[in-house]
Amino acid sequence: MPRDLFSNRQSQELTLTESPEAKTPRSNTTQDQEQLPSNAFTIVRDESDDREQQLSSTLRRRDEKNKLHPYVQLLSISDLEACVALEAATFPEHERCSREKFIYRLTTCPTLSLGLFSSTTTLPTPATQAAFDAARPPDSSTPSHRAVLLGHVIGSLTDAPAVTDASMEIPRNFHSHPDHSINASPPPSTHGAEISGHQPLGRTIAIHSVCILPTHQNLGLGKTLLKAYMQRMESSGIADRIALLAHPELVGWYVGKFGFEERGESKATFGGGGWRELVYEVRDPGPGN
Repeated sequence: MPRDLFSNRQSQELTLTESPEAKTPRSNTTQDQEQLPSNAFTIVRDESDDREQQLSSTLRRRDEKNKLHPYVQLLSISDLEACVALEAATFPEHERCSREKFIYRLTTCPTLSLGLFSSTTTLPTPATQAAFDAARPPDSSTPSHRAVLLGHVIGSLTDAPAVTDASMEIPRNFHSHPDHSINASPPPSTHGAEISGHQPLGRTIAIHSVCILPTHQNLGLGKTLLKAYMQRMESSGIADRIALLAHPELVGWYVGKFGFEERGESKATFGGGGWRELVYEVRDPGPGN
């Protein structure tokens, strides 16, 4: 989790005994003589060295991020393979969005899913091969480039005030076909009293996945992507709130960086359960409200 590496940092004293190369003796007070051998010395670590290393690390990450030339773009069914590959590279199998769920969400509510791309001609590494293979040319004028999907946010609308198991399901009336069409003849499925899947009139955006390619994490890309997503959703006026589920160790990141409120343990059992329920109340809904 992000944290201020400089906060509460103090100079640290390292005591060495019988060091033949130490040059500056410690002052010989009576108390010092009682606590340490007469040939004890003190080295004080300079705080500025730590600050310089931190600054260097920050600038290096910023430089790496700038080289990517990242941009955000709404996802569509043409990004299916890239989304599946990214999810597989990021999450354990029991927490991944399935291929069928991607087909459902990218055809039923694609305007609620946003991707972070990088246009590149760089050859892939073994760690990025899957993402590179699933990439497509950004446009017909630059066929040598690849629009590599580095991260995505996948969402849908729900009537519930938070993410639920029903909101994460696929309705029984949805069947994936080669052309990704929808067969709406069977009755809709339900999870208890709640209708499953995307609810077009729902006022809660349920985020089902927030992920960044592991090789490109710790560059600030996740923050960039989620902020862009939230700004788009707020300005559209499509919902009153944005909700997601998170593991306990990530709650502070969502609360501190984006203003989500923790609402306690979620009742959702997806992926084994144990999730924390997070909700962001839209403060100024846009013209779509």
